[in-house]
Amino acid sequence: ADIIKVPYTGSSESFQEVVEGCFVPVVIAGGEKMENDQDILEMVKGAIAAGGAGVSIGRNVFQHKDPTKIVHSISKIVHNGSTVEEGLKELEEGKK
Repeated sequence: ADIIKVPYTGSSESFQEVVEGCFVPVVIAGGEKMENDQDILEMVKGAIAAGGAGVSIGRNVFQHKDPTKIVHSISKIVHNGSTVEEGLKELEEGKK
């Protein structure tokens, strides 16, 4: 395989073990529908902090009240190293 898509383990520490055990890039699957934006962004931040190569998120984007904004917040975490707090602030500003 050129890339592996796996469920997030729930913590950056345990996900790092998964990443270190693979010889190809690892991305997280989006998993079940999450209750709030903070949970989504914390999952993304934890996976990237653990060395994950990216994300493959479906339902938590497509079923989001504002798919464009959540993708933008996720992208900034993955590509720019933004914090969860910055992502949440950006989502809140979009509600005004």
